Amino acid sequence: MLQSVTKKVKMEPHVLLNMPLFKGLTEETLLRFILSKEHVTRRYKASEFIAMQGQICRSAYLLCEGKVRTQMVNAEGKQLTIEELKAPKLLAPAFIFAFENRFPVNIEVMETSEVLILNKIALLEFMHQTPVAMHNFLRAISDRSLFLSQKVNEFALQSLKSRLLNFIQLHGTISSQQEVAHILGVARPSLARALSELINEECLTIEGKRMMIQKENAKKYL
Repeated sequence: MLQSVTKKVKMEPHVLLNMPLFKGLTEETLLRFILSKEHVTRRYKASEFIAMQGQICRSAYLLCEGKVRTQMVNAEGKQLTIEELKAPKLLAPAFIFAFENRFPVNIEVMETSEVLILNKIALLEFMHQTPVAMHNFLRAISDRSLFLSQKVNEFALQSLKSRLLNFIQLHGTISSQQEVAHILGVARPSLARALSELINEECLTIEGKRMMIQKENAKKYL
């Protein structure tokens, strides 16, 4: 992982108060916590890694600015993009206090990002003293569990055409077939073939950069 600049927290309180972890806190309570010398922020450039798969998760990572993507890599080097995350976002919250507290994914920076790194022990003490923060943290873990269960369903139970149509429903287009292939966990030729078949089946039409799903024809996949 490339060396990143470390500095003291300088972000405006109102920015942090809008983050899910700190919802419902007063500015005074928040400042008392984040201004502790135990916490720092780091800035990362595009293509740097905030964390690597298998690395021990010793702190809580809050993405305060920028955009990252999470990817799993198998022993053969095949990559699967799990998701892209924009600030503000708590990164890998379910693994901070896990018995096997290792990052399950690589976290790669897509654009210049700032991450607030919270001391694990200080965060735990803060949550014990501040029930609202504890509730927010538990909700974040629950939301992640829901997302992961939906992701498992997407990859285990849905066909490639179904996953592709769901992606287009969400994003409206495919700007890069290679990137979408990574996200869906398939080879680019397989993605291109599925896309071509959907067009031939009149499940999908393309006008310029815009892709439109023909729901009557595509209902067997949705």
